[in-house]
Amino acid sequence: MSQKDYKQLEDFLIDDTFQKYCSGEDKNCILYWQQYSLNHPDQAEMILKAKRLYQILVGNRKSVHEQMERLKTDLQKVPVESLPIRRITWQKWVAIAAVLVALVAGGVWYYTLPTNDSIPQAMVNIGQVYQTGKGEKKTFELIDGSTVTLNSASKLDVSSDFNSELRLVRLVGEGYFQVAKNTEKPFMVQAADFDIKVLGTTFNVKSYPEEPTAEAVLVEGSIEMKSKGLRENSIVIKPNQKITIFKNQDEVLVNTNKGNKPTLSKLPIKEIAIENIAATESNTAEIPDIAWKENRLEIMDQDFESLRRTLERWYDVDIELQGEQLKRYRFTATFSKENIEQVLSALQKVEPFKFELYEKKITISEK
Repeated sequence: MSQKDYKQLEDFLIDDTFQKYCSGEDKNCILYWQQYSLNHPDQAEMILKAKRLYQILVGNRKSVHEQMERLKTDLQKVPVESLPIRRITWQKWVAIAAVLVALVAGGVWYYTLPTNDSIPQAMVNIGQVYQTGKGEKKTFELIDGSTVTLNSASKLDVSSDFNSELRLVRLVGEGYFQVAKNTEKPFMVQAADFDIKVLGTTFNVKSYPEEPTAEAVLVEGSIEMKSKGLRENSIVIKPNQKITIFKNQDEVLVNTNKGNKPTLSKLPIKEIAIENIAATESNTAEIPDIAWKENRLEIMDQDFESLRRTLERWYDVDIELQGEQLKRYRFTATFSKENIEQVLSALQKVEPFKFELYEKKITISEK
């Protein structure tokens, strides 16, 4: 593995081992960069930013290095007014990058003001409610022949006029949808941060209120996804693509006039990452994001705080993390039939920590 000194984001992004670490395609690279993060805690924030930016950039066919240079050039060309404009933070820079990369990639994303035709009406009358508690998963068949498998601690509201003209449902949590094809009656999934419109396809949606991101993964078919807010970003997702929306919304200053006297206005933008997922055509269950449907817990470079929430839903327990050091721990592992005690014991072999289990209460502390 490379041992050079990494000081800038570009140093990480142009390193092929770091790219393989971000994409999850090489376990040796994953282990190397996990260890590198532990050995260089002062660079932890920069590594996280580089990884998130990589996930945004991989939606484009051009090399990461080429895209980085193109983005820098484009941003430098933005006219600067003699106004007291605050310095754009890295989070805002990444948000702008997400939009620019998408446009360079061939206009997949399109930007539009909301209209009555493009925004589905909010669900008013609920006809049927399907839900799961912590530690359970269930599959339901809707009246149109579509099936939905709900992950733990999830809820699906079905509109009272479902299958009349529009098949409208609202999801809180995570669900795997296999939608019966009907070109006359579009199927619409409403989530907190985006809406998904389909005719007939298979996809996974994850939108837990307590999670910092919301995700959608397309297995087959085609779906249109629209992020919510004062302005919309929309995309048509391809099979084996994963879209991640980072919920922390930032504001950036943009030029809103093409004339000689440009004016500036605030535009709310969410960070959106596009990621291609490697999967075999014969076995879609190998996609890590839908492994839960096969009762397989896939942990991919997950920090302890995020993993805590996952384990709480998976095993119906309450977990308390005690200690700042624990927040820097990251894990990659696969579990299927193990109980919570076996899972924690296995994770102890990766990072040092202690845990105490009392009924459904677990306390994890530094060792």
